[in-house]
Amino acid sequence: MKNMNNRLSKELKHKISIITVCLNSERTIEQTIQSVIRQDDENCEYIIIDGGSSDKTLDIINKYQVNISRVVSEPDGGIYDAMNKGILLATGEIIGIINSDDWYEPGTLEKVRSCFQENDAEIVYGSMNIVNESGLVKRLVPTDIKKIRYEMEVPHPTVFIKKEIYDKYGCFCSNYKIASDYELLLRFYTKGVKFVCINEVLANFRCGGVSQRRERECILETVEIADGYLYCIPPTEKGYYENIILHKRRVISYLEIMDNYSFRIIEFLEKKFGKELKTDIAIFGAGEWGTKTCLALVKKNVVPKFFVDNNEENWGREKCGIRILKPDILKSFKGVLLIVVKDFSADILSQIKEMNNLEISCITWEDIADELILE
Repeated sequence: MKNMNNRLSKELKHKISIITVCLNSERTIEQTIQSVIRQDDENCEYIIIDGGSSDKTLDIINKYQVNISRVVSEPDGGIYDAMNKGILLATGEIIGIINSDDWYEPGTLEKVRSCFQENDAEIVYGSMNIVNESGLVKRLVPTDIKKIRYEMEVPHPTVFIKKEIYDKYGCFCSNYKIASDYELLLRFYTKGVKFVCINEVLANFRCGGVSQRRERECILETVEIADGYLYCIPPTEKGYYENIILHKRRVISYLEIMDNYSFRIIEFLEKKFGKELKTDIAIFGAGEWGTKTCLALVKKNVVPKFFVDNNEENWGREKCGIRILKPDILKSFKGVLLIVVKDFSADILSQIKEMNNLEISCITWEDIADELILE
């Protein structure tokens, strides 16, 4: 009877398929492979899709051949094409994807399987450690799944999905080169698929992957994807999410202006206040954005009078050779105030309004970014 119970217990366990995609990953793939096979899971298949590596990646894979169910090594159309190949080959009821830069925590598969069984879940995910080149760890803890409406709230290396969900709603979309994992999960979310979060670290993410190296392109794709799914949002919530996506578009535009088209800031000001731009200019915000904005002005021989910042630790210091002062100075300031603090423009505008100084002309970074968006 005991043997029969053990056999039935194994039969009831969901089979999990793990997929690793790789290309010239000799530096990191061994840790990935070891993290999978050390799960010591009897009902797991492991599939590796290699894009035709020319380094020692395949030699490392071959060392663990006895623990790997299938290896495919051939050219592919990119990382998401490789993932789709693995999904089509998978025979498990649950599929997890761990890239060759990343690795699982011990016991991850058992925790995931239990979560599926106990919660009637269709997608399971959890927290993730982000590990930099020095080995320092920062923990990424998912908060509200509703955030997936506008950003990648679910750490993809921790994600496990029932194969029937892929069969029903499709695999990765080849239209996106960096953020297709976000499009996939947002698509499933809009279809009403049940997500369940495990409040534990399931995987480790090594900094320096494709999406990190091309961060701005990733943000652009994410915004485009989120915008494309706005039609799925209930009318009562649509305005809220539209504003968040607009904010993200503005951020991208202003970053682009500061890094590549700094002359646009001067063009904007000249358009507003005349070609000579004789008025005094001050900058509210002494952080990275304020510094870059200041350098853009100085480059065109327009030197701000001072910085203003709400952080009293900055008062009396200098940035770009220009003093950082208390906001009180604005009570008597006559001129243009550029507000370049990423998330607090509305709060700062209210702060300025309370000073009752009619001689200040406030320009926010959003005003400047909108010029680029409209074009």
